[in-house]
Amino acid sequence: MRPSWRGFPGNWRPISPRSPRRKAKRLRTRRRHTWRRFPPLYLMDTTGLAYRSKDRLLRFRRGKEVRRVRGHARLLALMRWDRERRLLWPWGGVVGEGYAPDPRLGGEVLKRFPPSRGWLLADAGFDGKEVWGVLGEAGVRPVIRLRGGGEAREEARVRAREGWDPEVYRFRGVVEGVFGGMKTRLGGGYLWERKPWTAMARALLELIAYGLRVLLSLLPPPPGYKAIY
Repeated sequence: MRPSWRGFPGNWRPISPRSPRRKAKRLRTRRRHTWRRFPPLYLMDTTGLAYRSKDRLLRFRRGKEVRRVRGHARLLALMRWDRERRLLWPWGGVVGEGYAPDPRLGGEVLKRFPPSRGWLLADAGFDGKEVWGVLGEAGVRPVIRLRGGGEAREEARVRAREGWDPEVYRFRGVVEGVFGGMKTRLGGGYLWERKPWTAMARALLELIAYGLRVLLSLLPPPPGYKAIY
């Protein structure tokens, strides 16, 4: 039987602490701990997209001043942000008329596209019974700024005040970059539609197109081509 040279001490190859195998193991462990530390964040916010229509009188005004404003569609986007994957993509969205209240739109999008788990971040505009009624059945932790200085009497608002975390709430501004990117591609944020219902449909299609661009960015471009999205 011929001796094996693999057992000779001169042929040993010790594994250094910086070997690719151990580095990959540490990276997997770090990602696992990061996933547990940073659950997915759901960012909910609204924006207005003006369209080509005749100016109209402002319904809500201060004092005796009468202002004319351009007609616009109200788009609500519910974005999911996976921090460890560096992925921000639309989870759901609804659109309404120009002065649609945020609680009504928020309750509608949470009913149609309920978040699975994680944190839900929203500003004080979504502090309404429509939103709290839906969040009572959802498995997410709401981080919503309360109106009236944080005074709460309802059970849902009391639980929201107890679970308030300012360190998590500061990430709510991430969704503003989505609206800024959409309006930049529109060349100033104006839609070319003239009727309200066509403008609302176009606003929702813009959000769907943003989600498709995010999905395409996850795929490698074909050989010989360069990604333009």
